[in-house]
Amino acid sequence: MKPDESPFFQTRVECPVCKTVNDFETIKMGAYTESGRDTDFCPTDRVWRNPKYQGINPLLYFMATCSSCFYTREFNRKFREWKDDNAFRNYRQKAVRQKHLGAFAEDGSVLKRLGTSLWPASYPTETAINKLLLGILDESMLEQPSHFDIGRWYLRIGWLFRDKGPGMSGSPSPRAVVQVRMATTLRDLSVNVGRLTAGVTEVRQMVDGHPEATAAGPDDTDKPDRFRRTIASVTEHLDAVGAGIETLLGALQDEGVNERTAVVGQMTDERYGDAESHSAFLSSLRGKWDGVPASEWDALSLSLEHYRKAYVEERDIPQGNTQIQLAYMIGELARRVGQYDEAMQFFNVAVRSGRDWMHKLNNDQTNTALAKHLVELALEQSHRIREALAVAG
Repeated sequence: MKPDESPFFQTRVECPVCKTVNDFETIKMGAYTESGRDTDFCPTDRVWRNPKYQGINPLLYFMATCSSCFYTREFNRKFREWKDDNAFRNYRQKAVRQKHLGAFAEDGSVLKRLGTSLWPASYPTETAINKLLLGILDESMLEQPSHFDIGRWYLRIGWLFRDKGPGMSGSPSPRAVVQVRMATTLRDLSVNVGRLTAGVTEVRQMVDGHPEATAAGPDDTDKPDRFRRTIASVTEHLDAVGAGIETLLGALQDEGVNERTAVVGQMTDERYGDAESHSAFLSSLRGKWDGVPASEWDALSLSLEHYRKAYVEERDIPQGNTQIQLAYMIGELARRVGQYDEAMQFFNVAVRSGRDWMHKLNNDQTNTALAKHLVELALEQSHRIREALAVAG
């Protein structure tokens, strides 16, 4: 294509939910080139043949959103040809239509707020994030959603946050390793103290309702009171421990450290519609849907969560490169959000399964190139974690 030529062509698709016929922009082959990838496969160097579009992330066109009802799906061949997909029409379309239109009819729903906040000309990156979230929301409505797809889509949201500005470091510093471990451990301790307190309170309620259960016999009238005093003492100590943990967390946060900022850093962006920023807009949706990320860290954590579920629950993931890459991605995402034990575990799985796959194919260079690359990446990332942990002590 010519350097000044439009990089798009129009593709017409009928919405499977509301039957509106939409014309979606499709990127032409060769419209841009990529010359680099981060360790989570995020493109790092992109050049559009038409320089007019250099500031545009192709992920803006990754999802197709119906202009009428906001139904959103990954814009691939499967979606474009959904009318020929008997499985979709027979087993998914009715459920998708019913649940989607129900959410569409609800005033102030997450779906409607996202759908009415798509401004590709003014906010291309933010719009791309919103469209991915709409696709995730529609997929999540199904009884058996594809966690593999949801994981892929959250991963791309993480890439878009990174594209917006200051984001997560590809390799955690020794200081960041310690910060993540401190904040995460303290938060886990806080949760456990809360569980202990709830359990002790439940015992107290049982004693109040059935004091005879603590007495040796009818004449043992002091035993319930002694039991209550002991429970009160335990509760007091737990409250003190919980307050101490919160003080420690507060001290870390005063220094700008928590599970996210230790890895992510601060993000700033401009006003977005009626919200102070796009991040503020997303945060305002989280009260209705906890699947809305407000940062790269959030997006990668959610991607990790769904990739884990795909690894355990989904049986239709092809053997070979896809399964190896899934194991590697779980390791890499775990590394990026500070879950280093899990990262090492899945890097080891990727190395082992990659080597098995290469051996099975007799090291056929054409069919094992990706597996070889994934094994090399997993070994490299494992080494980086060990180095960081060694420095952190």
